[in-house]
Amino acid sequence: MQRNLNDATINKHIAYSETFYKSELSVQEFLHKIKQTKSLSTYAYYLKTLNILFRDFLKQPELIQDFRFPKKQYKPKILPNKEQLGIFYSALPDKYKPIFLALASSGLRINELLNSRIEGNMLIPPQHNGSTKGAWISFINDETMSLVLPKVQACIVARTFRKAAKKTGIHIYPHLLRSVFAQKMAMSGIPDRYIDAFCGRIPQSILARNYTDYSPEVLKEIYSKANIKILE
Repeated sequence: MQRNLNDATINKHIAYSETFYKSELSVQEFLHKIKQTKSLSTYAYYLKTLNILFRDFLKQPELIQDFRFPKKQYKPKILPNKEQLGIFYSALPDKYKPIFLALASSGLRINELLNSRIEGNMLIPPQHNGSTKGAWISFINDETMSLVLPKVQACIVARTFRKAAKKTGIHIYPHLLRSVFAQKMAMSGIPDRYIDAFCGRIPQSILARNYTDYSPEVLKEIYSKANIKILE
């Protein structure tokens, strides 16, 4: 597929294209139905899929050019506090507690964490094959070092987190712990470009791209200085 997308994104676009063709509706009818029955984010993704399909592959941009992506409404994110993190952690089965701590102290995505190679407290995730995400290195903190990460699938972790959320009334999911990590690093005074590196985000500024040392030695020193704690 074009655009150098990763495999998961490609498969999602293929699935959405199949849904469109199976509906046997016109583009206008199909998108109207999706807009009425799905969330705005889902509608936007379907529109993105049909844009790629008709503009890039079928060379019929006129069928899609009149449709506009919905404007995103910014909603300030409110993260769980230390007490809520502790309650949620306690509600998890013991097997999944190391995953909780590792996600919150590394900033990695769940699949990256579960497939990382571990060297000391350094996590080396597999590289992405897309252009919209990166995967560098990150670390786990002292709380997590003595624990053993189980070999489980990401979908099972997500299901376990949903059960804990239902039990506690605290809405925490694996991806949210990336934001918890970023917040704690920022509150420790770590510059954004290094937080982005730990989280595997592509550098945006000229300073971040061209004048910043991202060697493992430098990143480890910066991580150690932050000395972040999740439960303490």
